[in-house]
Amino acid sequence: MHVFAAPPVLKEMLLYASKWNKLDTEDQEQTVFLKALLNSLPNFCNESRFLEIPVPEDHRLIPVCDYINSHYQESFNVSDMADLAKMSVRSLQRIFKEQTGITLQKYGQLIRILKSVELIDTRQYTLSEIAFKIGYKSLSAFTSSYASIMKEAPKAKKDIIF
Repeated sequence: MHVFAAPPVLKEMLLYASKWNKLDTEDQEQTVFLKALLNSLPNFCNESRFLEIPVPEDHRLIPVCDYINSHYQESFNVSDMADLAKMSVRSLQRIFKEQTGITLQKYGQLIRILKSVELIDTRQYTLSEIAFKIGYKSLSAFTSSYASIMKEAPKAKKDIIF
């Protein structure tokens, strides 16, 4: 999965398309428009910075990822994660890194940052509120983590697509 900043033209195209009715019959104009949008998406992805969340193929790791995705605001215990995966801590850490290219801790950080991007987009919370909602103990810790992933400081408004 990739999350990236949406250029204004892409945002407007998606907003335009989202207003269409979901009809069972095919509309020629909508089909042409959506095909153009679909053909352009790779270019938007290549031109933009994005956040990539790796997904492991090993089925034993899926409960671990599901748990982290559902409990991102909490600290997790690697031993508990190993129990979920039905393997030793060492095997979990090794296999997770092989499958995703990142550690469990980095995966948790990416999920938190992804959630923060969603919350920033709602424009309902301050950055401090978002930091605490996603499990950081301080705004500075959140800001540092966000900047290390997104290569910029968090801002109160962000145009993104999921």
